[in-house]
Amino acid sequence: MQNQGVSDIDVLALSVRDPESKKLINEAITAYRGGALRSAIMSTWISVVYDIFSKSRELSVQGDAAAAAFTSKVDAAIDTQAVAQMQAIERDLLDSACSQLQLLTKHEYDALKRIQYDRNLCAHPAFVTDDDFFQPVPDLVRSHIVHALRLLLIHAPLQGKSALARFRTDILSPSYPRSREGIRVFVVTKYLGRAKDVLVSNLIKVLIKSLFLDDSHEFLSRRRLVAWTLSEVAQAKPAIFEAVARPFVGSFFEGVEDEKLMEVCVLLGAEPRMWDWFSEAVKLRVRRLIEDSSVAQLKNHLCFDAFSVQSVSDALLARFYALENEEQVELITDNPKREFVDQGIRLYSDAPSYRESDRLGQSIVVPLAVQFTTQDVQKLLDAVLGNSQISYASGTADVLLEVFRITQSLLGETKEYWQGFVNKMTEQHGGKEDAHYSYPSIRARLAAV
Repeated sequence: MQNQGVSDIDVLALSVRDPESKKLINEAITAYRGGALRSAIMSTWISVVYDIFSKSRELSVQGDAAAAAFTSKVDAAIDTQAVAQMQAIERDLLDSACSQLQLLTKHEYDALKRIQYDRNLCAHPAFVTDDDFFQPVPDLVRSHIVHALRLLLIHAPLQGKSALARFRTDILSPSYPRSREGIRVFVVTKYLGRAKDVLVSNLIKVLIKSLFLDDSHEFLSRRRLVAWTLSEVAQAKPAIFEAVARPFVGSFFEGVEDEKLMEVCVLLGAEPRMWDWFSEAVKLRVRRLIEDSSVAQLKNHLCFDAFSVQSVSDALLARFYALENEEQVELITDNPKREFVDQGIRLYSDAPSYRESDRLGQSIVVPLAVQFTTQDVQKLLDAVLGNSQISYASGTADVLLEVFRITQSLLGETKEYWQGFVNKMTEQHGGKEDAHYSYPSIRARLAAV
């Protein structure tokens, strides 16, 4: 039992960031192993004090105003050798770390407070009666050391406002990832992997609010990245997300003006459950804005990202089918959603000329192909065969080959459709395989499967 505990402590101690903090906690571990239990507790507290000072200096250099003020206060007391002031700083240190520096959550504060209390009992034995004389046991000392390591020493100072400022800088920088997978790796490894609950809670609120504040113009060009980041935080920290976002969303959007409210659609696309947390009044406002907005406004606010919410999806589809064909094409090009696949294939199948079939193939069929099912592939091939303005168009080869590539995962079910298409095209060309069209290349790829 004790050997396993020592092993755990050794592993944790290796992860301490600050060299001086590591030296101090190792002194505590040495005292603990040697049976000097009071000394171990006192050394543990010293490592906590030093590490908080060290983290406050690091945050101060990074521009954290609260950390800068705290550090100045500490330095002033040291410079003037104001003993009473230094004692007060140490006495209130955990309160400052929790409320001012935001380095600790409430339960972490409580655990470290017990170390401080026991340190005082060890350092001032004359202030208790003989009957109350403090006799620490090994398990208690080991618990204090582990808490100091786990809750403070091994973590980077990412729990305060400076972390949120750095996150804002990251998400607005050109190097911020542009894919869901990239965002997941970045956020988890740089922030969430070692973040405490207070940072996660604040980060969730910042991401939700970022598109709706007076200075939100910086984030508007990165709406989708903000939404994906919020979703990745929600997936990585589901309990915290629901506990924080549910009550926050319920009240926050009540105060958002109409001109900004539609920005919520991109967030709903990434986290559709937020819709259920809105008040009925907010839901009615969102649906009404969608019904009354122009196509340009719907596109500008990425409203079609919200198809994942059924109540919003119905309103969006109603708007979509009420548009002229060219407006539908424009919308599909910018938003190749699953809900647009049937209409996209229908628009393509009605192409009135070679040039128009080439344009529609590239602008709507290829973007939609990633959403295709087996039946959609069949419908597309039937559309090509049924319209000579498509089947004989010079660009059809490129369109079909790209669809063939994108839908490779469906080939087990679609192979017969592709084979039938190749055979019919060969018949149309009198049995000759004209390389100008796509079917010889598709035949060769089918043969290789």
